[in-house]
Amino acid sequence: MKIEKQDVIPILKKLINIKTENPPGFTIEAVQYLSNIFNEVGIKNRIQAYGEKRANIIAEYGEGEKTIILTGHLDTIPAGDETKWKFPPFSGKEEEGRIYGRGSTDMKGAIAAYVAVMTLLKQKNVKLSKKVIFLGTSDEELNMDGSLFAKNEGIMEGCEFVVIGEPTELKIGVAEKGTLWIKIRIEGKSAHGSTPHLGVSAIEAAAKLIPDLKEVVPAFEHKILGKSSLNIGKISGGTVVNVVPELCEIECDFRLVADDLRDEIKEKFNAVLNKFNQEEEAKASFAILHELPAIEMKYVSKFLEDLKIKAKKAGAAEIIGVNYGTDGAMLVPDYGTPFVIMGPGKLDQLHVTDEYTEIEEVIDYANIIYEALIDNFSVT
Repeated sequence: MKIEKQDVIPILKKLINIKTENPPGFTIEAVQYLSNIFNEVGIKNRIQAYGEKRANIIAEYGEGEKTIILTGHLDTIPAGDETKWKFPPFSGKEEEGRIYGRGSTDMKGAIAAYVAVMTLLKQKNVKLSKKVIFLGTSDEELNMDGSLFAKNEGIMEGCEFVVIGEPTELKIGVAEKGTLWIKIRIEGKSAHGSTPHLGVSAIEAAAKLIPDLKEVVPAFEHKILGKSSLNIGKISGGTVVNVVPELCEIECDFRLVADDLRDEIKEKFNAVLNKFNQEEEAKASFAILHELPAIEMKYVSKFLEDLKIKAKKAGAAEIIGVNYGTDGAMLVPDYGTPFVIMGPGKLDQLHVTDEYTEIEEVIDYANIIYEALIDNFSVT
């Protein structure tokens, strides 16, 4: 007995129908929908509420003392201008073997697959040596408050392996870049727009600083993740066109291939700003907005090796690292828990208009996870 289209795709469509855009990040409706499914088949579950309309869902199957966690996030980025979509972004439209909609790839396809896996385990009354836990989180797209709350409530205690279902095209992800977000504040001096020589433009000063920021990125190349990167993702400054801007802010997104590079980046960053402050009339300061560690799977794991074999049979033989952040960075470091990042969905469908996922890939993923659990942990 395998997981079929009718076991998983209707769940995916309904999850897409339920808006979970972040901001505002309300997931309670999606969580309640999944809880109802689990209740109908008799799977123990609980809603873990922690903020206004924000909640995780935790479902459990089996009686083992040690656990295997299947995790994914329920929130999505905003749909943006809905008129630019081929189909309405919350329609879950099916066409030519694809499901379209916000969250179809990132990452409600994996969520639907996990629900189908849990359901089939229950329906077949499979006996396992481990307890399987499904953790559906909120707020992954912004602050990862959902996974942090779940960790603080003890979900990682006794966990032997975490499967993070972020989109990888079913390839096996064994490493993830760390995150360092920094906001730079540049202060100049205001003046009338007709007399710019009497002021100090914070925007012009920022333009001088930006090329030097690129030099902060370390040259070190990781064997899987490649090189660290910098994206200058946001610049804001000025008030009106006829005033010399006295303030400009730059937000920088560093992605680090190894955590031991973090201090190097901060030291170089400080040196760049110190040099700027010595040479320019405008003055710069900075604040760290957000940090997450880089993670890498360095353990020998029979379960992971089996996932590799099954992924290869499905046509996804490659071992990869991922540039994006996942809840794994919040969940696994404190315990050194073995993990894999593996899920349905093409990488070029992350955060795009007309986001879609392939139906066959979602079904394949559900069966890979189900069969891996059976092959590694079933008992008679």
